Amino acid sequence: MSILYRLFLARRWWLMLLPVVVCLMLIAVDTRFAYVALIVAMGVIIVSLPLMWYYALTQESRWSILEKTLTLTSKGVQLDFTSEKMNRHVIAWEEMTSTTAHSECLVIRLKKNRYTFLAIPLGAFKSKEELRRFVLDLNAGMAESVGR
Repeated sequence: MSILYRLFLARRWWLMLLPVVVCLMLIAVDTRFAYVALIVAMGVIIVSLPLMWYYALTQESRWSILEKTLTLTSKGVQLDFTSEKMNRHVIAWEEMTSTTAHSECLVIRLKKNRYTFLAIPLGAFKSKEELRRFVLDLNAGMAESVGR
């Protein structure tokens, strides 16, 4: 969820502050707007809970948290899970849009939804060179799929 918040807030941080600023300005007019500010805050929390559950339960979210081995193939990124309940899955090059590095993981954004992604911990790579080579090969595969 922290990655999801960073991806969302990087572009729309002002939307989170807008209701607070409006309510603070209106409190100067009438102090009862403080109650309105509390109601708005609770409304935002109640509306965001189902969204958090939706993103937490998607198949792509399970891809990020389950133990797996990633292999770059000609078709895309192949996920081989250690859990017997999960089948092998290939994420096609066309399904990926970009890669972003955060402090603790590499995020591969998927086209299915704007905030759907595959998170790979940076600790999964043996060295910075292996990480760099993986990202270069990944970006080359995505660029090649765009050219098709």
